[in-house]
Amino acid sequence: MARLIVLSGLPGSGKSTLAKGLSDLSGAILLRVDVFEQDLRNVNSSDFDVGAQGYQIGYEHARRHLLEGKDVIADAVNAVEPAREGWRAIAQETGTRVIEIEIVCTNEDEAAMRLRTRETGIDGLLPTSLQERRERIWEPNPQISGTVDTAGRPIADCVDDLFHLVK
Repeated sequence: MARLIVLSGLPGSGKSTLAKGLSDLSGAILLRVDVFEQDLRNVNSSDFDVGAQGYQIGYEHARRHLLEGKDVIADAVNAVEPAREGWRAIAQETGTRVIEIEIVCTNEDEAAMRLRTRETGIDGLLPTSLQERRERIWEPNPQISGTVDTAGRPIADCVDDLFHLVK
């Protein structure tokens, strides 16, 4: 049975780095909502308000891959319950197991350094500022399957922890 692995976390938590590492290790399809949101800005304007459209595109891509029997990793902030409910609905609709993992960096200085030095890897996407991270609304996830704290840890160790959480 295919799996939908939903990685949630604030910018600077290490979420996209771990998502890529898990995808490389497992062969799962990686969907980055940031890519879909930036694509929308690129075809409209840099200040285009994407709202939930990036997530909607992600849900549709996930649905297609899951129906093909492929594992999918959804890399998105998923800060609020409606975003998470969208992934759950896709999993239910496709008869897929959903695994929700929160990625955190409990060292604020380390998270701030990551934000200052990060390369998004997405043409046109500006990095999130520390102020934007601090102002982001975050709703606790009642259906979390596990958490990976990346603070002060090698990426390989965090990917290994994540791999074991989603087995």
